Amino acid sequence: MRDIRRKLTLGLLAVGATLGGLALPTTASADSASAVQITLCNDSDVQIDYWIKGYNQFNDWDDSPVWKANAHTCATGWNYWWKKNSSIELHYKRGSAAWTWKEAYIPKTSSSTTTLRLS
Repeated sequence: MRDIRRKLTLGLLAVGATLGGLALPTTASADSASAVQITLCNDSDVQIDYWIKGYNQFNDWDDSPVWKANAHTCATGWNYWWKKNSSIELHYKRGSAAWTWKEAYIPKTSSSTTTLRLS
């Protein structure tokens, strides 16, 4: 009887570990999709706050958190992947100005990042 209980317990633990591993979220990556991370270069004299809306690596319409790009620097939106060969919305504001947005095209490339510039 003890053997059966031990085998059943081990079996349940194995199933629980397998299902638990499937339920845990993983870091986004472009390995499974044709996607890139976006680097925004700020060529202006003031800080830019920005966020991106578009199709992610899972082909879901999604948006990012707000990021900051200091004056004359570049900033990458780490762990957010955007579908290649598609358009995104780049929402941004310079300093204390109002929010605005523009459409940007994400080309099909072999690189894992694409650089956009705002001046």
